[in-house]
Amino acid sequence: MNQTNPDNRLEAAKPGAVPRATEQVLTVLMPAHNEADIIAAAVTEWHDEVIAKIPGSRLLVIDDASTDATPEVLGQLAATLPGLTFIHRDVNVGHGKALLFGFSQVNSEFVFQTDSDRQHRPSDFWRLWQLRDQYDFVFGVREKRQDGAFRLVVTNLMRVVNWLLWQAWISDANCPFKLMQRDALAAVLKRVPEDAFIPMVMVSILARRLRFRVTEVRVQHLPRRGGTQSLRGMARWARVTWRCTCQLARLRFRPGAASD
Repeated sequence: MNQTNPDNRLEAAKPGAVPRATEQVLTVLMPAHNEADIIAAAVTEWHDEVIAKIPGSRLLVIDDASTDATPEVLGQLAATLPGLTFIHRDVNVGHGKALLFGFSQVNSEFVFQTDSDRQHRPSDFWRLWQLRDQYDFVFGVREKRQDGAFRLVVTNLMRVVNWLLWQAWISDANCPFKLMQRDALAAVLKRVPEDAFIPMVMVSILARRLRFRVTEVRVQHLPRRGGTQSLRGMARWARVTWRCTCQLARLRFRPGAASD
């Protein structure tokens, strides 16, 4: 694993665990995989819109073993953009596990999760940020989703599954636009399995189940502007849907996982 600031390593932390808070205020956490053609634009727009405007904030990019030029581009950006840290992982573990690893590197009061595909406007961040003292979790909900038919079908199926298992109708559980208070997130992540394929869906459910202060904010959603689409084809989407359903069912009936 390569990291741009080795003096601040937390490699021994358990994936999904959250270190103790420091004077840092905010970490914007962004996983990436094979996004060489858009990662510079994604990082720059988040840096300019958010990181440069909040003292004590940083942008943390987890490069999940990209095989294209993503690590090289991130290295060049880290040399010029203050507040940018990136960690290159040598083995691809998938989006969910990359996120859990990223959380183990966070030591700020707040953490904001987003993706590197540029399907969200960084300016919408402020709509969530203004609610940070009123809620432990502020979850974005995508307005007029600009995704393919398979993704939309899976999202609707997950809403039904969540209702059947948890009696909770969650508008957009997997929306990658979430502001979370660090201590509250740490408590929730203790209940999330280390091998979770959809950890942020579980966070969305468990935050409510554990009676944290939760609200939703509608945010804009844009067509994907480059990069690599990780899931293609009906057969693969069917397998993913089944895997997600099985993991949510195991979580629901796992002793102590869903009780406060």
